[in-house]
Amino acid sequence: MSEHVLAAVSDVPDASRSGGAAALLAAIRAHRAEFEAAGQRAEDLRTLPPDTVATLRALGLFWLKTPAEFGGTPLTPLEFCDVLEELAFIDVSTAWAMMIGNGCAGMAGGWLPDEGAHRVFGPDSASGALPLVAGQPQPRGVGRAVPGGFMVSGRWGFSSGIVHAGWVIGGFPAPDDPAACLVFVVPKDDAEVVDTWHVAGLQGTGSLDFRLSDVFVPESMTYVRGGPAVRGGALFKQPGHLFVDNEVPPLAIGLARRALSDMAALAEQTTRLPGGMALADRAAFHKDLGRAWTRVQAARAVHREAIAAAWAATVVGAVPAPLLTAATTASVYAVETCADVVADLFRYGGGRALSLSSPLQRHLRDAVAARQHVSVSEEHYETAGREFLQSWKAAAQVE
Repeated sequence: MSEHVLAAVSDVPDASRSGGAAALLAAIRAHRAEFEAAGQRAEDLRTLPPDTVATLRALGLFWLKTPAEFGGTPLTPLEFCDVLEELAFIDVSTAWAMMIGNGCAGMAGGWLPDEGAHRVFGPDSASGALPLVAGQPQPRGVGRAVPGGFMVSGRWGFSSGIVHAGWVIGGFPAPDDPAACLVFVVPKDDAEVVDTWHVAGLQGTGSLDFRLSDVFVPESMTYVRGGPAVRGGALFKQPGHLFVDNEVPPLAIGLARRALSDMAALAEQTTRLPGGMALADRAAFHKDLGRAWTRVQAARAVHREAIAAAWAATVVGAVPAPLLTAATTASVYAVETCADVVADLFRYGGGRALSLSSPLQRHLRDAVAARQHVSVSEEHYETAGREFLQSWKAAAQVE
């Protein structure tokens, strides 16, 4: 694909998707200046600028986990890591919006019954565009069974990208089995958007709340969380949490790589004491920079190895529990390692890094915020610890 075609790709729907992940990476790099500028604007708007959303739409970047039959271009898990990491290196707010849009649209497209899925992914009467979905499938609401569906009420937070979405996704305990979670998708027009997004990190992601008050949700617009997908290829045969385990980690890795790059750029003109040696000439800085780079590479390798192993198992059949645990804990490890690296680099920036004009302060805020995501809770280590003890006991008994 030539450079002049890449530069115009935002005006040609689906142009970048014909070549798969490689073409997407090239298109993202061609739009680097736009996405970087969007990050600064998003900080002020507290959501992604509309023109940047339009570019992401045109590049097809919201539907890389959507079944092909609905117009998506599903990537393999590692290809998705490549694309998301590259966009996060350029701008985290843009990457976060793309990440959440993919996961939510993918859940709607892969798991909703036929009637509901065709309703969501039917051509928009005005533009023919694919849908944007925001929200979270956590059971934060309540649903009362009525003929044909449910009357749903509740409030769901952290709905990244809801400002530009047309649909919202949420969850509630199943009335006949409170241990089960029913996930629903409804038009955003049925919801009240609550502007709560005044935060310290990821403030450009527009992660507002939404509320439903006795909204009728047809049964066809719901599915059981954790149940099997009803369409799509191997990507949709993954267990639900594995479907999203390749999201926050590559984003955090891209962010950490950018913090490394920005710190290296500042090193020539930064000193910690007046008249002191520049960071670029200090052995201590060389050591910590080298250690930080190695830690990011190690976190990336651990995460990708686990995702690759789980994907290989998915393609041939079921994913064994140890591989699921490995993928989950590798995700936690990658994100916490990257957050720690960014915090260490920030210290070298000195007082000037506190300025809102410094990229380092934003990297730190965003890294800390990303670490709070429920999918990378440190509780997942508890599962790994229990499994380790069980295997150790079993091995000890054999000996």
